[in-house]
Parts: sequence; C-alpha cells; structure tokens
Amino acid sequence: MKTVIIKLGGAAITNKKGSCQLANESVLDALIQQIQQAHSYLSAHGHQLILIHGAGSFGHPQARRYNLKAGWIANSGGLSTPPLANADEEQQANQAALLEQKAGFAHTRKCLLELHLALLSRLQQHGLPVLGLSPFDYLETDGGDKSPNVCFENLTNRAKQYLKLGFIPMLHGDAVLDRSLGCTILSGDIIMHKLVMLMPNITRCVFVTDVEGIYDADPKIVKRPKLIKHMPICSEQEEHQDTQSLPKRGGATKTEANRKQRRLAPISISAGVVDVTGGMGGKVKWARQIILDAATALSRTDVEIVICKAGSSEATKVMGLEPVLTDKGLPIPGQLMTVFTWAK
Repeated sequence: MKTVIIKLGGAAITNKKGSCQLANESVLDALIQQIQQAHSYLSAHGHQLILIHGAGSFGHPQARRYNLKAGWIANSGGLSTPPLANADEEQQANQAALLEQKAGFAHTRKCLLELHLALLSRLQQHGLPVLGLSPFDYLETDGGDKSPNVCFENLTNRAKQYLKLGFIPMLHGDAVLDRSLGCTILSGDIIMHKLVMLMPNITRCVFVTDVEGIYDADPKIVKRPKLIKHMPICSEQEEHQDTQSLPKRGGATKTEANRKQRRLAPISISAGVVDVTGGMGGKVKWARQIILDAATALSRTDVEIVICKAGSSEATKVMGLEPVLTDKGLPIPGQLMTVFTWAK
C-alpha cells in the first residue's frame, strides 16, 4: 500500500492578488476532477490519498497585516494577557496592539475555514469522502518552522485514523498556537514534511500550483525561462564536496551542469502577491528537506516530490502514481514538471 499527498497550492485554488477570492470556477472544477480520477485509481489499487491545501488569498494577506508568523507582539507570554493595573502609556499601547493582533488571528482563522469549507463542499459534490482536519485543533507548534516532529503526532494519528476508515483527510495551512512564540503561521509544506516523517507509506508528494514547476526565472515575468525538470538531492556534505571538486575552467560536463541546475535559485514571488510562507522558494526548501530527511533519518530513498501545474496532463499522471522519470532516472521527454528525488 502506498500513500500519495496532494498539496493544492494557494495559487491554484485562489486568486492571490485579491482577498478571500477563489480561483476561476473552471479551474477549480478541472482540478477536482483530476483529484477524483486519482482517488478512483488509487483506491482500486489499494493505495491511499491525503489532501493538503494552501491559504492563498484567504490567509496570506491577513497573516501579513497582523504579523502573525512572528508570534504575539513582544512575545508577551503566549496566550496570557498582562494586567493593565498601574500600566504606563507604553504598556497600554502594547496591550491595545496585542488585542488587535488577537482579533486578527481570529479573523485569519475564519477566512481559512471559509476556504476549507468551500473546497470540502466541491469535493463532496463529486462523491469524494473527504473529511476536514484543521491543524489548529490538533497541535501547538514550538518555535514555528523549527518545531519538532512530536508536535505533529496527534494530527498525524488522526489522519491515519481517517485513512484506516476509508476517508480522505484534508489538512491545510493554518494559523496555530505556538509554545514559544504564542502563535505562528503553519504552512502546508511543513505539514507535508511532518507527515512523511511520521507515516511510513508516503511515497509521492505532489505540489499542484499555477506554473509547470521550478524555473530559473519567474515565468510570469521573464520570456522563455528554463524549466528545471529534475532536482536530485544529496546530503549537504556531498553537495559541498561536489562544489569543491568542480573544474574551475574549461567546458562544463553533463554532471557539472546537473549540479549547477539543482543549485539554481527558484522563481521569485510575482509582484503584488503576498505569501508569508515563502512561496515557490518555500516549496523548494521543503521539497529538498523531505527528500533529505527521508533518506538520512528514515533510510528511505524512494520518496518523490513533484511540482506541476493544476489542470495539466502531467498533474493527472502524477496524482495517479505514473512514473515521473525514465528507467535511467532522466526526465520523461515532453513532460513539463519538476521532480525531486534522492541522488543515486
């Protein structure tokens, strides 16, 4: 039995240049039909499916406005509120700002749940047995992005229970409480990483977004950017040794070109788009971390991470566990996507 995680990126399911705006109905319908096809195939072959969705315009503008990722203002002791008795003007100002931030936290969660329910409704209309699973209700992080795996055990156990009962758990990026910061923003990319670390059968993670994959420049701005189709990941020590051993002069070999390719900077976030979780750069970071940690901590080199475009033929194939590389470990000719694997 294998488990596939599909991450529905905020850029694919919402209009990220607006506020609390869904993507075009035709785009959403096409994506949900792909998920339906993937679930039918996976179920027929004894495999399982987990969904995660991003926040897009239902979370990022709000989180930025209230500065939620960094925690409560002045980190005033988590959820506790300092008393106003004998407080000076500065304390009162801080208290007012903190209360406003907490109202913003509540508002951000409301917006996230609106998106979550909208997606649940559409998926269930297609007959998919999807159960919502909000991280806020099952965990507290500890140090934001650096939170240990143990913080995610309750959430993972509930996801396992849903799978065992034949449901599709759908998680999402969320505003959560944090033991060190008071609060923070938890991205769906981090949730994906933790699920891979805590669930043994996850073999493929699919990032569905509004572009074909990772480019060497922003394809929404630059003409004819280069799509990076394969990013083999090795240990940090090996990458350092590779860099030191590269020839300083002369023509680049194929191996050298491949090494350079995986060090290329990912595309930047387009102008006018807010993403407090790191955008495409965050996807590269966590895709790489998943591959690296699976290999080094779990001795698993079979995990594949794929970034592809919503509605594309590649997305349909990838969701259904079709091969993403040739038998020789090379990108499949003509297919437009980015694949992360352990370097063999």
